[in-house]
Amino acid sequence: MVKVLLVGDASRENAIADALARSTKEPRLYAVMKLRNPGIARLCEQTGGEFYLGNFTDPKVVVDAASRYSVDLVFIGPEEPLFRGVADALTEAGFPCVGALKAAAEVEMSKAFMRRLMWKYNIPGRLRFKAFKNVEDAIAYIAAYAESIALKPARQAGGKGVKVIADLQVYLSKEKQEVKSKHAQVIHEKHMAEYTDIEDRILIEERVEGPEYTLQTFTDGRTVRPLPLVQDNKNAFEMDIGPETGGMGSIAGPGLTLPFITEDEFERSVEIVRRVVEAIWKETGISIRALSQGK
Repeated sequence: MVKVLLVGDASRENAIADALARSTKEPRLYAVMKLRNPGIARLCEQTGGEFYLGNFTDPKVVVDAASRYSVDLVFIGPEEPLFRGVADALTEAGFPCVGALKAAAEVEMSKAFMRRLMWKYNIPGRLRFKAFKNVEDAIAYIAAYAESIALKPARQAGGKGVKVIADLQVYLSKEKQEVKSKHAQVIHEKHMAEYTDIEDRILIEERVEGPEYTLQTFTDGRTVRPLPLVQDNKNAFEMDIGPETGGMGSIAGPGLTLPFITEDEFERSVEIVRRVVEAIWKETGISIRALSQGK
């Protein structure tokens, strides 16, 4: 009997739990959750496993749960445990783990690290950008340049805080500058307030046009296996307007692509992820063995 410990309690982890429960290997499912997800709890019960309520971003809590249940594999769903070193602690304790080590997970935690990595290793999809360690420098930059930009928290912040501002009308430059400066302040005071594990605070990058989509892949640090493309419903209102929500459902199909993506574009997207995986190894000396994600 294979015993699997799932880390996380959101809808993504519910989907992972469902897929694990349907495996022909008939695994016994265990879970560490902050809050009781009824779907995950039901699947744990149906497979003969259990769930444990605790802080799954704490490496000690997760290692203790893995030890308590003597699991054969740990599957980490959310990103935040990776940033806090949960995969490192599990690996050190001898538990096989689906989830990147902390040094490799920086490519997801820090948008600035990711942008610098892409420029250093000449990876397609590079954007002009500047990262700022304090809000005053970001506002000074905004005051000096009238540009169409994307303003983002420099750290992964649950998909929130991103604002894209088109600065095309000269007669509105002053008003657009005020909007940009105010949002930089919002990023600093609201979206980055709780994070002290990264020096960069605000990322400003060039605005680009086109639909956004996500490619997720499984990788062992060398081979990259793509999953079907998906597109998130990120904005709160219809017609892709309103504040970023962090994702409220998604669409997929047909097949591996989306209606607006060609096979060639899909293959190019997979190649970008391959290049990033390779660059992480060159930069950190660590193979990223995880579910990798590129946008």
